[in-house]
Parts: sequence; C-alpha cells; structure tokens
Amino acid sequence: MPEILSPAPGYDLHMILLLCITDIQPSPFKSFLLIKQLFMHKIIYSLFILLSLNSSAQLPVDKPRILYGTISKDSLYNAPFDKWFVPGYNEYIPNSTIVTQLENQDYKDISIEVFFGTWCGDSKREVPRFQKLMHELKFPDKKIKLIAVGGSDSLYKQSPAHEETGKGIFRVPTFIIYKKGIEINRINEFPVLSLERDLLTILGGQPYNPNYHSFATIRKCINDSTLKEDNISVTGLAEQLRASVRNENELNGLGYLFLRQGKKTEALKIFQVNYSLYPESANIASSLGEGYYENEDYKKAVAYLERSLELNKDPQFVKEILKILYKAKEREKI
Repeated sequence: MPEILSPAPGYDLHMILLLCITDIQPSPFKSFLLIKQLFMHKIIYSLFILLSLNSSAQLPVDKPRILYGTISKDSLYNAPFDKWFVPGYNEYIPNSTIVTQLENQDYKDISIEVFFGTWCGDSKREVPRFQKLMHELKFPDKKIKLIAVGGSDSLYKQSPAHEETGKGIFRVPTFIIYKKGIEINRINEFPVLSLERDLLTILGGQPYNPNYHSFATIRKCINDSTLKEDNISVTGLAEQLRASVRNENELNGLGYLFLRQGKKTEALKIFQVNYSLYPESANIASSLGEGYYENEDYKKAVAYLERSLELNKDPQFVKEILKILYKAKEREKI
C-alpha cells in the first residue's frame, strides 16, 4: 500500500488545490509533491465518505422480535419463535440407547441454566433439541432456567437482570450443569459429540472438555480482574492459552464481544494475546489496532492498522482497514 501522507507544513487541502489549479506553483518538484499528497488524501477521504454514506443510506427495517431475560418454555411456542422451535423439537430424535443410560443417572441435585438468543442460529438449532431430550428424560421444567440474552443491541449476550455476570457467557447457547448449585461442567454453543452423549459424560463424572477450551481460563481472568492489570504478561497469558485456542477467530470474536459490552481494557488485552499467537494475520493486526483506537491510544492504533495493510492479501478487507485508519490518524493529530 502507498504511504498515507499528511499535507506539507503550512498547506491545508484547500491551499494544495489552489496551487494545483493555478500558475502559483513554488517549483515543479514541490508541485509534484503537493499533487501527490492531494491525490492520496482525496482517495482516503473519498473512501471514508463513500463508506459512511453507504452504511447510513440503508432503508430502515423492522428489527425482529427477540426475547429477553428469564422465560418459560411456553414462550417458545408463540410466534415468531414457534417457526424454529416446534420443527426443531419434533424432528430431533435422541439416541435411545444413550437416553436409557441417562435415565439411570441421579438427578436429585442437578439443575441446568441455558443462556441462549432467539436471534442466534446455534440457539435455534440446539435449544429445541435440548428441550426434547429433557422431555424424554422427564427432567422437571422447574429445574431448568432459560435465560434469553440480547443480540445486536446494548445487551449483547447479556440479560436485563444480568444473570450471566461472572459466568463467562461468551458464546450462545451455553448449557451450564450444576450439582447442588455448583457448576460441574458446561456445553458451549454446540455439543462435542451430541447433547445426550455430552450430558452422559458430564453426569457420569468423566473427563469432558467443552468447545472453546480457552474460555475457562479467560473466565477466571475476568472474574479475578487479571485482564485489567497493566503488568500482566501478554506473552505469558498467550502461552497459557496456545494449546487450547483452535484458531485466530476464537479470541478475536471474544475481544469484539468485550468491546460491545463496554469492557475496553479487557478487549485490548485479548487482542494483544491473540496478536501474540497470530502475528502474521492481517485481520488480527487490524483488530489490535481497533482495540488501541477504542482505548484512545491512537499512535499504536495507526501502527497496527498500517501493519495490517502490509499483511493484507484481501482487497475487500482494505476498505475496512482504511476506514478505521483514517479516523485514527485524524484523532492522532488532536
């Protein structure tokens, strides 16, 4: 990518334009530099304006109805949720052999919390299946707490009463299994094998690692405020997580979740850890730049966004990088 230049000292964009369209040119060489600077600024500014207009010129659309907070199972039989809940429930046939083994488990002290989103594809798939399994096991509804969380709003993956606080609800659905009120394990987003096999493993006390293994460590760091500490070693934390992070998107998505929830310090730390794990990824460098931007460190934001441009191989990704880079450069001047 060409270097993004600032106007020469003493020349704003209007002066550059005046010099370029009149005979008032200090020298051929300086004129060339001024034209080059104007050209680059016009490209960046035009891209920024076009992207802004494109995003703001969309026609308003009605937001789909979603549920919030603790709900009853009956709510899912009402429109519009019945369109996905009823077919998903009716079509799922749990493995009868595994169900028989599950029926022999002791459920006296077992309770379950289900955090899900009525806007979420994974929730629409897994929650009806889970309810069908619970029905076949004759597991009491009163021992299942269904908590619906927000989607693309201020309650993103949160409930109005914040039942998710301290529980590390980073993906939905999340099925948390408790024994005597203490979590014994959970199923994150989708089962490792199947809902019935995963539940049998958990209730049988067998080793079980849910999807997104890194989340257990992150949850601990959130709860003890480790991610807010300035002196925490990013490299050290990255090494702790290296074996459990399956790809660059796992922590990247978590960083953006924290940003949307207003946890900017924690988000930046996650982006730093992820960049330590994937230093050659244009996407991760861009995310780290955005993390610095949100934390008002515009100099580092510019550095990592420019690094992202160097690493980038996808032309479609350039405009997204330039959009935040332009804003960071403007803020850096203030």
